[in-house]
Amino acid sequence: MKQPFSAACVPAIKTATKQAIAHVGGIDAAACIGRVGRTQFSDYSNRARDAVIPLDVALDLDHCAEHPFLLHAMAQALGYAAIPLHVGPGDFGQDMSEYAIASGDIMATAMRILDDGVVDRQEAQEIAPKMMHAKQLLERALAFVHKVQEQSRPSVVAGKEAG
Repeated sequence: MKQPFSAACVPAIKTATKQAIAHVGGIDAAACIGRVGRTQFSDYSNRARDAVIPLDVALDLDHCAEHPFLLHAMAQALGYAAIPLHVGPGDFGQDMSEYAIASGDIMATAMRILDDGVVDRQEAQEIAPKMMHAKQLLERALAFVHKVQEQSRPSVVAGKEAG
């Protein structure tokens, strides 16, 4: 059976598999979640093995991990970015701090990509998820600001004492 992902994308999916397995408590915990056993999960996370985690197993693992590790990696491998359907107000201070870090990463990536004056498909696939993440952070921060505007009253930001 032909792999659905190019060979260049498989390492990222293997890494995401390792992250999700670690997040749920290890390979034995992962084996209790999905329809596959310990050996298969080991193969799915081992770069020396050809096996790639099937979508249904990946979704079960992500669901248990409460984070889309594999969904993000698989979407990126296909040239897409997975973003939440609803972005509500978050923690304004934390979102802006994360946005500053994400922006720096985007700029560093962009400078490297622009060095030769050409943006190729692989480079676009590299920077697109970073830009989508930054956009999501800004949308959450903007939702927070809109909430303050709608309520016409100040809102205490986490980590700051009310005066």
